[in-house]
Amino acid sequence: MLDVAIDAAKAGGELALKYFKSQPKVLYKADNSPVTRADIETEKLIRKIISKNFPDHGIIGEELPPLNPKARYQWVIDPIDGTKMFVRKIPLWSTLLALLEDNKPIIGVVFLPAIDNLYYAAKNRGAFLNNKRIHVSKVKDINFAFLSHGSIKRFSDVNKINNLLKIVNKSHAIRGFGDSDAYSYVASGKIDIHLSAAEAIHDIAAPAILIEEAGGKFTDFSGKFSLTSGNAVATNGLLHTQVLRLLKQ
Repeated sequence: MLDVAIDAAKAGGELALKYFKSQPKVLYKADNSPVTRADIETEKLIRKIISKNFPDHGIIGEELPPLNPKARYQWVIDPIDGTKMFVRKIPLWSTLLALLEDNKPIIGVVFLPAIDNLYYAAKNRGAFLNNKRIHVSKVKDINFAFLSHGSIKRFSDVNKINNLLKIVNKSHAIRGFGDSDAYSYVASGKIDIHLSAAEAIHDIAAPAILIEEAGGKFTDFSGKFSLTSGNAVATNGLLHTQVLRLLKQ
């Protein structure tokens, strides 16, 4: 299943990359988020590969209706995570693919085709970047931590902007990477904390297992592991309690 996940994510990402190099037409969903032909065609290709290999498995995709929703195994697809960057020619978008068993991720792939970085993880088998094992950082003190955060507007929407500022004021360095590249930086030890106040299951299913298999910790703002709470805290594990305490104040 890991081999199929990697092959499907790479095939989808390489197709999306062809569109990235051209100028796909941009449409907008009801929530004003962009979608392109690349999103749709990439998801169709990934679905085709999965269904060919595992016809009884379910599929949850960002752009198309679910398939076999009662199946024990569910593949979760985000064909282009970071479509806003994709349409503005910023290369930090990715193709995400995860496999859930009984609603918990057991495989995750994060492929950034424009910079040719392939992250993957499988339960109890570790996390890898381009076939090399990766680990989270060892920073223990939040005063020395490198923090990344998602949309500030979303923190305001859920009345967590003051909590975010408390964490910002304690951290050593702060950048708003956003999207799956930030989670990948946590998993590979480049940054120590990433916070997001707006996430869907297709955004975080793959990053969640990547971070945990790299030795980190992934929860929602309440401190429980969840792919459906709508928010996320990803850390090296050593900083997690400190971050949650500030989020809950």
